[in-house]
Amino acid sequence: MGKACQSCGKREAKIHFTEIKDGKKTELHICEQCAHEKNIALAFPAILSSLMKSEGGGGAARSETDPVPAACPSCGLAYAEFKAKGRLGCSTCYEVFAPVLVPLLEKVHGKSQHGGRVPERMRKELESRKRVRGLEDELKAAIDAEDYEKAAQIRDRVRKMREGEERGR
Repeated sequence: MGKACQSCGKREAKIHFTEIKDGKKTELHICEQCAHEKNIALAFPAILSSLMKSEGGGGAARSETDPVPAACPSCGLAYAEFKAKGRLGCSTCYEVFAPVLVPLLEKVHGKSQHGGRVPERMRKELESRKRVRGLEDELKAAIDAEDYEKAAQIRDRVRKMREGEERGR
């Protein structure tokens, strides 16, 4: 379980606010029920809605060549409802409303793809796995080309890399 709600202390905090003012950081961790009772959660959809209505937020900047469907075919969420509430109904909504979402995300976050961060230890492991996958592709190509000598060399490299991964754990 994550952090407890700072308001009721009973439920898990699902909404997290961080404010930095005059160099001082203040955090608020609150559950959905307390946020709803205090009308805290209602602020974000209002901000999102105002961004969508402003120029460059997917409203005026959207071209007519990229029309947005009136509703999501998967969950039935109407575009007008999304625009009013600022919430999507399902994962398909991201694709359906992409002509509006992409410019909005770029305006709010500066980009439309999540970059994320990977801990250094995991980054090295992921890079190693990527190299192994590349070698496995080379190995398959060498076998398909019936270049068994090259395939044996690649196989040995893959084994050494995997043994190194096992020792590193």
